[in-house]
Amino acid sequence: MKLRLPAPTTFGTALILAVVLALAGFFLFPVLALELAGSQLFALGIAVGAALAVILAGLRLETGPVRARDSGETRSIFVGNLAYRASKEELEQLFGQYGVVRSVRIMTDRMTRRPRGFGFIEMEANGALAAIKALDGKDLHGRQLKVNEGNDRKPRENQAA
Repeated sequence: MKLRLPAPTTFGTALILAVVLALAGFFLFPVLALELAGSQLFALGIAVGAALAVILAGLRLETGPVRARDSGETRSIFVGNLAYRASKEELEQLFGQYGVVRSVRIMTDRMTRRPRGFGFIEMEANGALAAIKALDGKDLHGRQLKVNEGNDRKPRENQAA
């Protein structure tokens, strides 16, 4: 088992939380203050606060696209009726609420390079099913998304003239 040290910002947050909890304990529990010397109570508060801060730092929740806990199996999702101004980052964040997003492709016209109004999201299988159910019909930039499971791409036949 490897020991991972928290990020510096997490450590700083834990330290601040420990001091705040120690001060709160010192002023909110005067009964203990009579039993223990002030410095002992403060040290006890720091220790308890530090322990709670480490536990809370370990439980920190991430917002935005999910990038961990990947099961390996992926599904392709078709997203239609996209507004032309929809971005890859925006779709990644929207679908990332439901699972691990592997890739986002917004299809463009070959000649003009303008978006064609649809795209494909590749994501972890369990999250893909939840995203399809939740996002089909959802409004994005004034347009209702059409979200369903994407079909596998069929190989093109050689078009010799």
